[in-house]
Amino acid sequence: MVFNFSLMFRMFFKSMVAYHETGARFTVKRVCFVILFPVLYIFQELVTWICLLSDEILFPGYRKVEVSRPMFIAGFPRSGTTYLHRIVDSDVKQFTSLKLWEILFAPSILQKKFFLLIGKLDRLMGKPLYKMAIQLENRIFADSRSMHKISFFEAEEDEIILVHIFSSLFLAFMFPFDEMNPFSRFDTDVSPAQRKTIMKFYQKCIQRHLFVFGPDKRFLSKNPASSSKINSIYETFKEAKIICLVRQPLEAVPSAISWMSYGLRKFNTADQSVINEKILSLVSHFYTYPIEQLSKRPEDCGIIETYGMLVSNPGAFVTNIYNRFGFDISESFQLFLDRETGKAKNYSSRHAYSLVDCGLTAEQVVNDFKPIFDRFGFPTG
Repeated sequence: MVFNFSLMFRMFFKSMVAYHETGARFTVKRVCFVILFPVLYIFQELVTWICLLSDEILFPGYRKVEVSRPMFIAGFPRSGTTYLHRIVDSDVKQFTSLKLWEILFAPSILQKKFFLLIGKLDRLMGKPLYKMAIQLENRIFADSRSMHKISFFEAEEDEIILVHIFSSLFLAFMFPFDEMNPFSRFDTDVSPAQRKTIMKFYQKCIQRHLFVFGPDKRFLSKNPASSSKINSIYETFKEAKIICLVRQPLEAVPSAISWMSYGLRKFNTADQSVINEKILSLVSHFYTYPIEQLSKRPEDCGIIETYGMLVSNPGAFVTNIYNRFGFDISESFQLFLDRETGKAKNYSSRHAYSLVDCGLTAEQVVNDFKPIFDRFGFPTG
């Protein structure tokens, strides 16, 4: 069975009777979530799965779409993966990515075509629905955009699409129980049969996207969660190219905790120490595992590079990737890269994240991620 019904029912049940296991408090916010989420989620998935099954009848040709040399960006959260994704995604003649509206509301071809038709009609009327959507997302995502720009119309982490089979690590924000932990160590902790089922669904989602938005294009994905799926990606996509970004842990760890704490607090109420422990247990593996696995592969399969190289000269960084993987750089994209490099020289981050505020010490981070400091020569002070 593709949809993980048993896990879904366990999580719904534990949310009602065993929430204390998470270390969080059962507040009014959590009560509302426990009541409303199952109703909305089940309704959404009934519609989605009717449309997915309809695709098999109405658009069977999608299964013949080849996913040729897709590119996956992985790495520890807050290591420049989003920045790199949005630069490469600007090469619209060559690459295409899943937008958030597609991921959440239109994984099927039928749904995509429906929303594209609505969008076309909306533009003829002066975009009233688009303007409403922008106002809505400005309210929903207002408190997160200082850390990460989120929009229904921007490319986003397509790990979220696995929510439609209740097999996504993103569900750990809503259900912070131990049963969700294997998804953070996908290659090693999820059974081979389940891995194959999940990756087959993901592959079909990509084929559906390419069927609508360009079967001649290369698919581009960015997910920190892909860091635990290196071998599963290569097994599913034989021509896959993977880029792993590595950032100084003393910078990345507090930034990741700050961002992921926001996600956990959206659905839960727990002490910061509990949140820190949960986050680190989920994502610490994302530092070492992809480096270990990519180091075993030929150079034309993947790249391991540092965040500092990306932000100091994004143009040269992307050019190196394209040369390594045999991708062409168009004249228009080269001009875009030149502009991005110019911006990077004048950019200064507005954010500073404190280890102390996260309940951590530099010594603890250096000890926990010692192989990273040793390999890349990051300063420990």
